[in-house]
This record gives sequence, C-alpha cells and structure tokens, in this order.
Amino acid sequence: MTIPQDYCIQKILQLAGYPKTKHNNTIIEGGCPICKEGKSWGRKRRLYYMIRDEYLYCHNCGWTGKPVNFIQEVEGLTYKEILDEAKDYDILPNDIHLDDEPKKVFPVQTLPTDSINLCDQSQLDYYSDSEIVKQVYDTANKRKLFSACNRPKTLWVSLVDYVHKNRLIIPFYDSRGDIVFYQSRTVFPTENFPKYLSKTGGDKTLFNLNNVTTEIDHIFIFEGPIDACFVKNGIAVAGIQESSNTAMTAVQQEQFNSYAFWSPIWVLDSQWQDRAAKLKTKELIEQGETVFIWPEEYGKQFKDFNDMAIGLGTNEIPYKFILDNSHTGLKARLLLNVT
Repeated sequence: MTIPQDYCIQKILQLAGYPKTKHNNTIIEGGCPICKEGKSWGRKRRLYYMIRDEYLYCHNCGWTGKPVNFIQEVEGLTYKEILDEAKDYDILPNDIHLDDEPKKVFPVQTLPTDSINLCDQSQLDYYSDSEIVKQVYDTANKRKLFSACNRPKTLWVSLVDYVHKNRLIIPFYDSRGDIVFYQSRTVFPTENFPKYLSKTGGDKTLFNLNNVTTEIDHIFIFEGPIDACFVKNGIAVAGIQESSNTAMTAVQQEQFNSYAFWSPIWVLDSQWQDRAAKLKTKELIEQGETVFIWPEEYGKQFKDFNDMAIGLGTNEIPYKFILDNSHTGLKARLLLNVT
C-alpha cells in the first residue's frame, strides 16, 4: 500500500519548520525538525521534499528517506498508525498487512546520472559545444583543482541529474581506490540549492583516503574536500555540524580507526574571518584534538587553503606550515582567543 501523496504533502507542511513550496509546487522546503538545523533554525530552509520523486533530504544533518519514514521519525508513529491516519485520503485494500514496515530505497549510482569526466580529454572533446561543461571545467581550473598536489583522480559534471545537475562533482575514493561517496559544488549559484550537496542516500565517508601515504607521519583533516587538495595527506570530512558533539560520522570514524598510525591535525577555515570555524576549532580543542591556528599574516589575508593556494600561485601548501602552527590544550586555547 502506498501512502496517499496528498496525505504526505499535508503532513510535511505541518511538520517542517516555516515551509514553503517552490518550482510550481513540485518542491517543499523548510526547517528540518529532526536536527533543528543548529543555529540556522528560522533563518534557512535545508530540508527538501521532492514531491515527484517522493523523497526528502536534509542538507544539514544528511537525513534522507521516503515521506512515511520522515513522518515516523518526527512523530514516532508506527506504520499502522500512519495508515489509520491516512484513511481520510484514500481507501485501504482489505488484504493490507498493517504490521508491514516500508523499506528505504536509495539510489545506488556511484556518481550522478550520466556524469562526464572532466579529466578525460576524449569526453571533453565530445562535449566541446556544451557551455555548461566548459564553465564547470573553467571553474575547477581557476581553483587549481587539476594541478593541486593532492587532488582526486577525477572530477565530474552531470547535465541531467535531478539533484546535482550542472554542478562540479567531487568524488570520494576509499583506500581501495573505489568511489564510495561524492559531493557537488555549485558553479551557477541559485537560491534553491546550497553551495554543497552530498550524495543522496549515501553514507558520508572521508575524502581522499586513497591518497594517504606513510611518507608523512600526520593526517591533516579539513572540513571541505577542495581545501584538502592542496596539502599532502589532506583528507576531509565534508562538513562539521555546529550543533554536533562529534566531528565525524560513524562511518567516517570507522574508516579513520584504520589510520591510527598517523597523528591527526584538524585544519579548518581561517579563525580570523570565519566565526563558525573559530567555534568549531574551540570545540575540537575541548575534545583534546590538535588544531591548526591560522597565523595572523595569512589568516587575515586568506579565508581557506584553496584561497591561499590561488593567492600564492601554488599547487601545494607545505605541510610543515601546518605543523609549525598546530597546537593542543591550553596553548591552542590562548592562541585561538587572539584571533
């Protein structure tokens, strides 16, 4: 039995924070009642309900699933209770098993639909007339992503994917060299989608594990994958939630546990320019982590490592720069207070 769509729409309009419909009533966006969206509650709408595709996704906490799963999660209802409540919207068949629970169905694609490899000249030649491919390629090139010392093996774009269309797609390879996750970054900013989007229904993994080498004793953990491209042994968690007490997901932590040989150092955006980065750095210090504190000379000039690489005209930031400015405990607290 499929829960009537009219029922789902009404329930999501009731449960989401300050909801509104967009794109000719094909999308509902609102505040996510599951994570409360941290400090952005009431200011941003990060929960999206794609009505035609019948799935929801929160771009803050990563929750994704069918409408019935969302209703169960928020209201704590059983599937039978939801069916009973939905009777006003449809006639239930006599042979329905009310105790059956629906199963989550997630996309299994390695990459978004019909992705084009921006590192494959033959594919670039084939799409040479596409202005979208050209602009996405040029954006990546201006950011030095094709020449960065720690870049991923590939970068992609899709011209047709429902969620990640016309965006720069950054693959996350695991230690075996397989793509297990991805994020996409906007190239043509719109109000409808945030700057970064993650793989729908995918478990967030660590970025660039396949590039980690034993030649360096440290792993440098960045928040975003692009910044991690400019330092050897740079990996990324693809976002740290301000409201969370943990910097990694369960899957990421499991991956990271296999790298106990390396000493981790967290490298966030400039604490001189980014208040959120300063707060997150403070939380990491309190958790006993070693953190990179931006020196004033660079922290006031550059907002992140990609910005610094572009500004300095280099493809690599020496990891010694991080080591020389990384601290823990009381000294880290004192230096952070100066920023």
